[in-house]
Amino acid sequence: MFRKPIKKRAQVQVRQRQEEDLSGDEETGVVKDVKRRKRANPFQQSTLKSSRTAGAEESTSSDDSEGGSATAVAEHSFAASGSAAPLGPSDQGATATLEVDTEYTADAQAQFERIQQQLKEGLVKDGKTLYKGQAMYGAKEARDTVKGNASSGLNRIGPIRAPQFLRQTVRWDYAPDICKDYKETGFCTFGGECCCCLV
Repeated sequence: MFRKPIKKRAQVQVRQRQEEDLSGDEETGVVKDVKRRKRANPFQQSTLKSSRTAGAEESTSSDDSEGGSATAVAEHSFAASGSAAPLGPSDQGATATLEVDTEYTADAQAQFERIQQQLKEGLVKDGKTLYKGQAMYGAKEARDTVKGNASSGLNRIGPIRAPQFLRQTVRWDYAPDICKDYKETGFCTFGGECCCCLV
């Protein structure tokens, strides 16, 4: 929110050094360029740095080249895949499943079936009562009930899942001999509410 105050101590030290150099070496006429560091701005993006370095490398590598003409060199490149096939699955997603639901092995219906199976096997083995988890407390075998007899469809425990494989193709077949707008203009202005539309 607020900008930090910049300490000018480093600038003062640079000036003092320059003054000391000038006072000690007055006969030399060499002017030194002091490069100031620019603050890194995360909102500025450019390839200027890479073009300068590319120009500097070219000028140092070949002495007879004409000046240091800087050429922009991209630091990133993308290779083409080389195939014209469309991306994605080969069946165009016809068998894609909804993966946001709980897995079938961990949903409420699977837990119910697991408890029923353990109740059929029995809780007593070799004369000892076995502990099989908290879910077994108060669990009863569902005999002759809707839940116990069927484990699919609307008799499931837990939320009803959406259909896994559902793909609809809808074809609108307009009757050009009946629809006046379609006959005259070639377009139906009513869309899905057209009385002459055959679905």
